[in-house]
Amino acid sequence: MGVIQLDLHYLRIFYEVAKEKSFTKAANKLYINQSAVSIQVKKFEEILNSKLFDRSSKKIKLTYTGEALFKMAEEIFEKVKRAEKEMERIINLDKAKISIGATSVIGEPLLPLLMKDFISLHDEIEYDITISTKAWLLKLLKEGELDILLIDEEHITDPNLEVITVGSVPYILVGTKNTQKLETVSKEPLISRKNIYNNDKAISHLEDKNHICFNTKIPVLGNLGVIKGMVKEGIGNVILPYYAVYKEIQSDEFKVIRTIDEVTDSYQIVITKDKKNLAHIIKFINFVKNFKL
Repeated sequence: MGVIQLDLHYLRIFYEVAKEKSFTKAANKLYINQSAVSIQVKKFEEILNSKLFDRSSKKIKLTYTGEALFKMAEEIFEKVKRAEKEMERIINLDKAKISIGATSVIGEPLLPLLMKDFISLHDEIEYDITISTKAWLLKLLKEGELDILLIDEEHITDPNLEVITVGSVPYILVGTKNTQKLETVSKEPLISRKNIYNNDKAISHLEDKNHICFNTKIPVLGNLGVIKGMVKEGIGNVILPYYAVYKEIQSDEFKVIRTIDEVTDSYQIVITKDKKNLAHIIKFINFVKNFKL
């Protein structure tokens, strides 16, 4: 069998049909009629000498070859989309710009500090910021809407993404009172981030090491600002990574009750591999990697 040369025109039509799971929807998106889509998909199959769709099913169903080609096509067109957006930005701005995405647990305490110092060193680079959930940020990153993410630790296996773990810090038990007696603190409510493995690990370690048990635990799912607001209102104490309460500790708003050095937390830089060698991206990554609280 000879070398297969993929025609991007046919590949785009196949990709849209597979993505939309409909010849009609793909035709509407491509502004051509349905019969033209069907003919060109069949022509593409003839060129490849392989069936891409299982026509024995009433629903649009890909063959094994079709599934493999769809995944490759998805990578290709995501890269094209990111390149188009990057070129549009360069042409419109005539200068470098970084679109940064962050989860709230990283963005709220860290980004103001990071950006203040970064811009003082690199005022030639513009930026914008999006704060959202990990799932939404990863979607925007893959679509080229964002250049780089700063998120709390996540197990990412996407081969098109590069993940750099930075900023390892201990967990800290803090409150608004000056008390240092854990026996007293254990009788007060403990606020914690719900469904965060390292957070639970830090609580368990503190309890086991000091032979105490927190009588009342208040798990909170979501916004870091709500958690810290509850502490400020005197509802309870909290265990969080140092970077999440750094500002409040420095201002003496929160008092450190215990530092749990045995349990640490990091955050991650996530980028698409096709952007990791851009000069302004390299500058930002190197800055974040070397940033110290």
